[in-house]
Amino acid sequence: MDLKKLVEENIQEVKDIWDRLHCNAELSFKEVKTQGIILEFFKELGIKTQVLFNTGVVATLNEGEDCIAIRADMDALPVNGVSHACGHDYHMAITLGTALLLKKIGCKKCIKFIFQPAEESEGGALPMIEQGVLENPTVKSMISFHVWPMVPVGKIEVAGGPSMASVDDFHVTFKGVGGHAAMPHLCKNPIYPAIDFIESMNIKSRIEQNPLNSHIITFSSMQCGTAPNVISNESKVLGTVRTFDNNLRNKLYEDIQNTVKSSAEKYGCSSEVNYSFQYPPLINDNDLAKKFMDLTKELIGDENVLPLEKTFAAEDFSFFAEKVPSVHFRLGISDGVKGEHPLHSPNFDASEDSLLYGIYITTNFLLSS
Repeated sequence: MDLKKLVEENIQEVKDIWDRLHCNAELSFKEVKTQGIILEFFKELGIKTQVLFNTGVVATLNEGEDCIAIRADMDALPVNGVSHACGHDYHMAITLGTALLLKKIGCKKCIKFIFQPAEESEGGALPMIEQGVLENPTVKSMISFHVWPMVPVGKIEVAGGPSMASVDDFHVTFKGVGGHAAMPHLCKNPIYPAIDFIESMNIKSRIEQNPLNSHIITFSSMQCGTAPNVISNESKVLGTVRTFDNNLRNKLYEDIQNTVKSSAEKYGCSSEVNYSFQYPPLINDNDLAKKFMDLTKELIGDENVLPLEKTFAAEDFSFFAEKVPSVHFRLGISDGVKGEHPLHSPNFDASEDSLLYGIYITTNFLLSS
C-alpha cells in the first residue's frame, strides 16, 4: 500500500474541510458550528459519534475492548476578531483526514478520534476525561500533535519525557493599615511585604532548586494604591509558575505559601494566597515516543525527525498523557513564506502542505500500533 499516494488522492477533501473549519473559528466553549462540521463529517463516513463536555466530540472507528486515540483541540483565539491563530483548524482537519483515510482503506483497528474544546482557556481535556472519553472502549495509548512555526514542512520535532511545562497562577493579597503617606509610622504599609515576597522568592528559587531542573516564577503584576500621598490598605501580587517536574511544582507551591506568610508577618500585615493549579507538565511516554520516532523515521527519513527544545508554554493534552501512555509531536508548517510567524500572532499562518504530512504520519502510526 502506497500510503502517501492515498493521502495525496484525498487531500483536496481535507483542504475543503480545513477551509470550513478555518472560516468558522469560534472561541472556547462556543465551538457550536465547529462541532456541527465535525459531526456531519463523521456521519457521512458512517462512524459513530458521541457529544461530551457540551461542544466536544468523540468518534469511534470499529468495535473493541480497547483502542488507541488521537486528539485534536477545537477552539480559536480572540485575535483578528476571532481566528485560528494557534492552528487548531489544522489539528482538526488532519485528525478528520486521518479518520477519512483509515475508513477508506478498511482499517479494522478500534480507534477513537477526540475533539476537545477550550484548550485556550480553562481546558477541556480534564472534563472530557471525567465524562468518560477514555472509557468504553478503554483507551490504551494516545497520540496528538501541534503545528509548529519555523519547522519546515515535512519535518517534525519529538522526544520522550517532558516537552511542555505545567502552568499554575497565583494571586497574593497583603492587607495592612492604610493612611496618610506623611505619617507612615501610623500605618502598616502593604507594599513592603509585597516587595519582600518578590525578592525572597527570586533568591529562594535560585539558591534552593537544582539549576538543571528548570522552572520559571514570573511576577507579572504588583498593584498598591493610586495616589502619591496615600498608603493603601492592601497590595496585590500576580504571577505564574512553570515547571517540567510535578515534585518541583508542589515544592514551589509550598515555598510561595510559606514566603508569603513570612513576608506578611515581617511587616505586621496579614496575607491571602489564591493559588490555581492548572495544567500539569506534558510528558511523553518514553517507550511510546521511541516507537513513534522509529516508525516515523522509516516513513519520512531520519533527517526529518528532529529533537525538540522544551518550552514553558503549556498544553492540556498533558491531562491525557497523565492517564495513558502518550506521544505528542510538533508538526512543521513552514515553507519559507508561510509558517514563519509565532503561534497566537495576528500574522500566524501555515503551509497547507503540512496537512498531507500530518495525515501521513499519524495514519502510519495508528496502523502500525
